[in-house]
Amino acid sequence: MKKAIVTTSNNLVYDNRVHKITLTLIEQGFKVKKTGRNYPATEQKTNRPGEEKLFRLPVNKGPLFYFFLNVYTFIYLLSERFDLIWAVDMDTLPAAKTASLIKRKPIIFDGHEFFSESPELHERPLIKKIWYKLEQIFLPGCHQYYTVSPGLVKLYKEHFNIDFRLLRNLPLKSENPPQLKESNAQKIILYQGALNVGRGIAQTIEALKFLPEDYQFVIVGSGDCTEELKELTEHLNLAHRVKFIGPVPFEKLPKYHKHALVGICTYEDMGLNHYFSLPNRLFDYMQAGIPVLTSSFPDMAQIVTENETGIVLDNLAPRNVANALTQACEDQELRNKWKKTIPIAAEKFTWENEKKVMNDVIYLKK
Repeated sequence: MKKAIVTTSNNLVYDNRVHKITLTLIEQGFKVKKTGRNYPATEQKTNRPGEEKLFRLPVNKGPLFYFFLNVYTFIYLLSERFDLIWAVDMDTLPAAKTASLIKRKPIIFDGHEFFSESPELHERPLIKKIWYKLEQIFLPGCHQYYTVSPGLVKLYKEHFNIDFRLLRNLPLKSENPPQLKESNAQKIILYQGALNVGRGIAQTIEALKFLPEDYQFVIVGSGDCTEELKELTEHLNLAHRVKFIGPVPFEKLPKYHKHALVGICTYEDMGLNHYFSLPNRLFDYMQAGIPVLTSSFPDMAQIVTENETGIVLDNLAPRNVANALTQACEDQELRNKWKKTIPIAAEKFTWENEKKVMNDVIYLKK
């Protein structure tokens, strides 16, 4: 049996895309092993298909983190037999690409973002320049390339003259057809995902100032901005209306979907990575029957506008967000329309349809 190794930089617990990639590779006849790091620490493996190898790195942030991640990943790849490497993002590509060249095995690059345009590098020109140089060195010469949005496909072509395939981060089809929730005494707004800079979470918290007490904001996830967002909530005396759940495995997200009237999928304009973003939560909300508030950036706005699955915001001013939330939760005519349009969109935007672009992976040969 052929063996594929998927290289990542996380602990795999919250990585739904890697889970779906693993399922598809297994369907194609591969034995799959996933690598990552045990941070945040997890006591047990996820018990999902595919084996796992989590590294305990001596450093978990900053330049030394990337150095040790690649050293550990590279040494592990040299010690393993494999027929294919699936490298997730730039942070594992140097190790994966080098190992693939040494072992003369094919490598696939799966870019979930345009790394040098990450918002965290927006005001760090030297670090941004270094990552761009690493992209120039390690991206050419992979055997296949995938990324998550049409905008990123174009961006990779413009910058590196490399043809990427579109493999959007769509959800597995739900066993139950999505049903829009009826507006009730509590109006639950949901955000799921990483709590990182520029995702419109702070503006949504501030928007609660302009909304009645029955509007509640549930935030599922963690990230670099967690403490900052909690401090903002306390400062605005909104702790009783904002609930920080923390990160949960993706299998448990339906618990929070079932009460939400609207989902947040917004971004500030902090570089091309945000501008061409097409995050999985946009489609997860759809699959759960939840209309979405999103930004007027091309790839997100096109999905929402053409499929009539939510409201596109032209700016993230808190009052503007509040007005959109009111419309999304209380405009019954609009919600009646979404009852028809969201299930149709959910049927179309599924991993079962999207994974067909991977059909020729098994035929890759060095």
